[in-house]
Formats: sequence, structure tokens, C-alpha cells
Amino acid sequence: MVDKVNIRGIEILAVPTQTALVEYLFSENEIKAGRLVAINAEKIVLSEENRQLRQLIQASEYNYADGISIVKSIHKKYPQYRHIERIAGADLWLALMRKSAEMAVPVFLIGSEAVTLSKTSVKLAAMGVNIVGQQDGYFSSVQENELIERVQRSGAKFITVALGSPKQELLIQKMQGCYSDALYMGVGGSYDVFIGKVKRAPLIWQKMGLEWLYRLLHQPTRWKRQIRLLKYAYYYVANKL
Repeated sequence: MVDKVNIRGIEILAVPTQTALVEYLFSENEIKAGRLVAINAEKIVLSEENRQLRQLIQASEYNYADGISIVKSIHKKYPQYRHIERIAGADLWLALMRKSAEMAVPVFLIGSEAVTLSKTSVKLAAMGVNIVGQQDGYFSSVQENELIERVQRSGAKFITVALGSPKQELLIQKMQGCYSDALYMGVGGSYDVFIGKVKRAPLIWQKMGLEWLYRLLHQPTRWKRQIRLLKYAYYYVANKL
């Protein structure tokens, strides 16, 4: 059993490292079922603006500390968990794919552009991942039920969705309601990073917790999203965690 901490009303797994989280999700040589959600400062604030998203995250089985702001908040509020490290979503996704290949877990990929998805599928298959289905991100709400039926028929046990937040979380909630015997993970832009379409921040930036700044410098259009970080910074300084 893994302990949980509470940040702004959101429960987060108190796992120290990515390796520990992967081992927890694959305990007893079987992948756990439920929703795996990355928690960062932006998502915390966004969830306070979107009641549906907040309810969804609060009901998620496996929330993990993806953002450095969340990790620092845990260290501040819970000194006994100062050993907890940031778990980057893109890195966790890849680690889980490698474990899925090792354990022959059937995988279903959803989201991103068709070309990106195809390249991702080919690269994962070369790693030994058992991909039992895929669907790019260009489908209507009317087609969602058909997609869910395809996922069910595929027998997938690990389903990753790259649609961006909160769209991916909302789809995952709907899918889980129809097909609960699987692990679902919202992965944002992980496919793009995996095939080299999008470059991640250099390792030193990642270790300093400045990956968000690197993305902002390379994608200035993200500035509006970063405003939420200022609000979260106030929560941190004012001890409203």
C-alpha cells in the first residue's frame, strides 16, 4: 500500500521515484486498473476553475507529482516526504511501455495526429510492445462510443490518451465507466516527444525544475497558461497548500 498526500484538496501518491511507481502499478506481475493522472501546478489551478475536472481528478486512483511545484509543495507541507522526486509524465509513459513489453501487456494508443501516432506505434512495436489498437485524436464526440467498443473488443490493459488536458481526462472518465479493467493514462504530448517531433528541455533544465520555462521560451504562445503558475505560487508562499 502506498501513502497519499493532499495538496489543495487533491490526493497524490507519495511514491519517491518513477521506478517505485512503475513497480507499484505492476505489483504481483499484473498491471493495476484505474486512472493515472499527472498533477502539476497548472492542473491544480485549472481544476479549481473547472468543477468537472476537479471531481474527475479527485476520483482518480493514481495521481502522481509531475510538476516540480507539486514536489516542492509536498516537501514543504510534508517534511517526512522530502525524498519524493518529480516524475515526468513523458518519462513515466515510456517506462510503463517498456514494462508492458516485458510483461506482454496489451496496449491501445489514442490521440495526436495520424502520422505521429503511426510513427509512435511503429517505434513501440520495435521495442516489443503489444499494440492491439490505435486511434488518432481526430474523432467526433459521436464516434466516442464506437472507439470505446473497439477498446473493449481489443482486450487492452493499458490505454494511453494524448489529447491534452482536460479533454483527455474527460474521455478517460467516459471510457473507464464502460471498460474498467484497464489502466488509463493521459499523456499530453508524450507521443511527439517520443518520436522526436518535439524536443524536451536539456537534462540540466529538467533537474533544475525549469522544463516549463524552456517550453515557454520555445513556445511563447503558452504564456497565458503560465499565468496559472503565479496563482499557484501565491498558494505556496501563503501556505495555502
